[in-house]
Amino acid sequence: MSTGPDLTPLVLVAGPIAAGKSAVSRALAADLRSEGTRLALVELDQIADMARPTLPDWTDAHRIFASVTAQWLEAGLDLVIAESVSTRRELDLLLDTVPAGTPLVTVVLTCGADIALERALSDSTRGLSRQEDFLRRVHADWARELPHIPADLVLDTGEVSLAGSVRRLRSALADRATG
Repeated sequence: MSTGPDLTPLVLVAGPIAAGKSAVSRALAADLRSEGTRLALVELDQIADMARPTLPDWTDAHRIFASVTAQWLEAGLDLVIAESVSTRRELDLLLDTVPAGTPLVTVVLTCGADIALERALSDSTRGLSRQEDFLRRVHADWARELPHIPADLVLDTGEVSLAGSVRRLRSALADRATG
């Protein structure tokens, strides 16, 4: 992705719990790395895991996530993938730390609450997100947030396979690079 000598592009992956943000981000990173792309994948859950189980507040994790993303954008890589924004407030926090003029591709992943619950229940590493009431509430909140998150690409991971999601995301990146 050609953007000029000083500006590293940012792929921002947004969506609710268990929409496939981590799976798509990791698959995209692996695909691009296999072709020699130098990139950083910044995951909110990894940032939060540094302080669990004593994480003071998710706001702290989001602030640190934004800071780490911004630092990688200035490290001379080809690309940074930042995974996990699920509200407009979280998006604004991240974008406030990003260097001005950073090329940005925002992909929004979504899926039905039933699919998310099935995914969460099959993942023994998940905690609170395995509770049906909590997960359904998060997905209802996401439906209200979605119109406030500008997206270059929206994928329903209940309908688009992992490989298909990566192909469509790569296409969006190529379109952004040539457009």
